[in-house]
Parts: sequence; C-alpha cells; structure tokens
Amino acid sequence: MRIPEENKNRAFDKGIVKNFIKIKYVFSWLSLALLCVAAFIPNRIRDFVAVLIASILSFLPLTPRRVAYANMRTAFPDLSAKECRALYRKSLAVGFSVTLAYAEPSVLPRFLLKRRWKLVGEENLNKALSLKKPIIFVAPHCFAIDRCGLYLSFCGINMCTMVHAQRNPVYDWFLNQQRLRFGGAVYERSSGLRTLIRELKNGRSCFFLPDEDLGRESSRFINFLGVPKATVSTLPKLAKVTDAVTMQLFSVYNLKTANFEVHFSKPFENFPSNDLEHDLSVMNQHIEQELLLHREQYMWFLRFFKTRPDESYPDIYENTHLSLLKKGKSIDYAARRRPFVENG
Repeated sequence: MRIPEENKNRAFDKGIVKNFIKIKYVFSWLSLALLCVAAFIPNRIRDFVAVLIASILSFLPLTPRRVAYANMRTAFPDLSAKECRALYRKSLAVGFSVTLAYAEPSVLPRFLLKRRWKLVGEENLNKALSLKKPIIFVAPHCFAIDRCGLYLSFCGINMCTMVHAQRNPVYDWFLNQQRLRFGGAVYERSSGLRTLIRELKNGRSCFFLPDEDLGRESSRFINFLGVPKATVSTLPKLAKVTDAVTMQLFSVYNLKTANFEVHFSKPFENFPSNDLEHDLSVMNQHIEQELLLHREQYMWFLRFFKTRPDESYPDIYENTHLSLLKKGKSIDYAARRRPFVENG
C-alpha cells in the first residue's frame, strides 16, 4: 500500500493488531470468533435467525426505533403507523442479516465470495471504467455498504476510502483489514480532503458518503425525500478538481435471494455544472430513486435530519431520549418538510 509521506501516521496499518491482544478485549475477540463461525452457516439459516431477532427487537421502545420512526414519519408522511412498524422491522432484519455475514470476506475463499454478489447496472460501471478516469462512487448509508463496496477492490479497481474510527479498536481493526483484503488504502477522516484529492489524482477511485449530516457550516439545505436537509457540498468541488467520473453505488441485501446486490447508476451527466445547488439536487435525486425502491436497506436509525434550516423548523428527534414514564411533546413532522430557500 502506497502511503503519502505526510499521512503515514494516519493511514490504516494492519500491524496494529498486536496492540489489542489484551485481556480487556477478550469479549471483542470472542464476538469476532462467533461471526467467523457464522460465516460458514448456510445463508438461509442465518437470515431466519436475523428475521427472528428483528421481530423481537422491533417491539422494544429503544432509541434507534424512535429515531427511525421520526425519520420515516418525516420522509414518508403518507405511511401509516402500521406501515412504519413493518418498514422498521424489515430494515432490522436486513441489518442483522448483514451483521451475521460480516466475517465472510475475512474467512471465505474468493470463489464463494464472488457467488454472493449480484451486479445491477454492470454496463454503467464498465462505461465509467472505459473513460480511464478515477471514479467517485456516491454510496448512501445502507446496511450492506461495506460488503457491496468491497466488490470494487475484489474486481481489481484501485480504491481508497476515508472512515471514522470505531469506538472499539478491535472491531475497527477487523473492519479495516477486511477492506484491504483485495488492496487499496484506508485513511482516517482526520487525514483531510487533501489526502483524498491526492489519491484521486494518482489514479485511485474512492467512496463518498453523501447523506451524512455534518452540520450547517459545510452544507447546503437541499431537498431530500421532500425534506430540507443539510447536504454536504463537497462532491461537486471534489469531482471538478480531480476530473473524476461520478456515479452512485447503492447497496442492497436481498432477503429473498440471500445475495448482496451492487446497484450502479449511470455516470452523472454534465457533473459538476456551474450551479452548486443544482449539482447537490442531482446527487440527492439519484439517491432517492434507489431508496424509494429499497426503503428497508437504509439506516433509518441515523439522524439524517438533525440540522435544521432555522429554529422555526421542529426538532423531530426531541422525544427520542425520553423514558416510557414521560410523555413527549407533540411534534409536527409535516412542518419539517416546509420548503426552505437559502439567502444568498
């Protein structure tokens, strides 16, 4: 792995695992061992267990459920309470199915891994590759994002990615060594945008997470599912300065076929333009097109609408930390969808 000299201390180093061979991490290693065993259990059996766990947990009034319900009520005002519960339950089933399969890329041989991927829109990927330019893969927060993203380095595309460190260093090491099994580079987010630009200019392709809420300073409020959302404004600038092709990679775990589906959009046309808000709208529209077809794949427990345009918009997450003994405030979720026009 080639590492820019000034970023060597920030790139992932497989050798750090020796720092985690300690008693305090014994339960972390045991859990990883169980996942490695689970990798050899037939997919259908694992998925049955995942659906069973999801069915039980979906009834518990935990904070992730409350956040998910708030997101769903805001993004899909026409969904009934029953439909929200069903969507949340199916989303949990997908999440647990992906989790139980997490060790597969670390322990299974290549030919078995290849059988688990199904490509949708492979011709779009081939078209982008034929341009002989680096590619920025816009990858929304779906449960199977790591597994589907791994396909790119598996098939020989020279990739790099920037990640947030996990709180548990053992899990962090496990995920990052898996990301590097077929080559590429992994950097901490603290390495900065210059590192990503340098890697793209040197011919690597990369992932870009478009739906994070990073606050007001680095964002523009652009409609997403009909909701004014703080949308990271980096992508058009990144594509322009590196002359990269931009396309979406949408990750799906299909519970019916037990396959990981990698959905490639067509390369974004005339992107970037000279209109930043237009470009960000194009990006969000691409996400919406796939998301509306695969709602259960999305990580609804994340606070996608945390940053509000101004104080007149309701905080849809206000009640998510209340105990069962306290009655929350009435929240007007429809008001969070009110159109917003930025000044200037």
